[in-house]
Amino acid sequence: MKKMKLFAFLFTVAFLGTTGRGAHANTVTSIPCAAKAKAVIANTSQSIHNAASAVTGDVQAAQQIVHNGGTISGTQTPNTPANLATVPPPAGATNLGDFSLGSGQTRNLAAGNYVARNFNLNSNATLTVSGGIVQIWVTGSLSIGGNANKGGVPENLEFLVTTVSGANVNGGAAVSALIYGPHTPTTIGAVVHGSVTGSSTTLNSGGQVIFDAGSTCPASP
Repeated sequence: MKKMKLFAFLFTVAFLGTTGRGAHANTVTSIPCAAKAKAVIANTSQSIHNAASAVTGDVQAAQQIVHNGGTISGTQTPNTPANLATVPPPAGATNLGDFSLGSGQTRNLAAGNYVARNFNLNSNATLTVSGGIVQIWVTGSLSIGGNANKGGVPENLEFLVTTVSGANVNGGAAVSALIYGPHTPTTIGAVVHGSVTGSSTTLNSGGQVIFDAGSTCPASP
């Protein structure tokens, strides 16, 4: 009887550990752990922080961290390449084709793996996720101008950009997500809760990255 109670207790602890913040939070996903440890990583180039931009968390850049009036609250690590690799889409991912939501449109994606040629979320469009982690591989360009998982657990929406075509979060957007494009230039002009990795990173006026420590990989036992 004591062994059965101990097993039930350990199972409960493990279950709560994986679901306490939302479905599948704090699990290891396709984004490398090193990319989930800092707010902003410029993988192969510089990170530019323009006036009226802000980072709450750490910043790493392969070249310089350029200060043009932006603020960074955490540790700054320039001239340190992250050596992060592109993650290819997995076999069996649901093909979204050229994904585009127009102004006022709403779409929900259930937990799973998706691949899009280009991903475009226009101003006032809304993307929601449900059931756990939604991972979207983008093989062309990524453009977000609307609401993407607004107010949700950042790890439950992950964009993995596999090309050099560019990733942009435009002014007026509201994003809770992890954005991972180690070989694409990435520009942030609105608030992102989560983390951002690009070949280079630029935060323009109004751009913010607020690091979500709950999305980091769990420590090894």
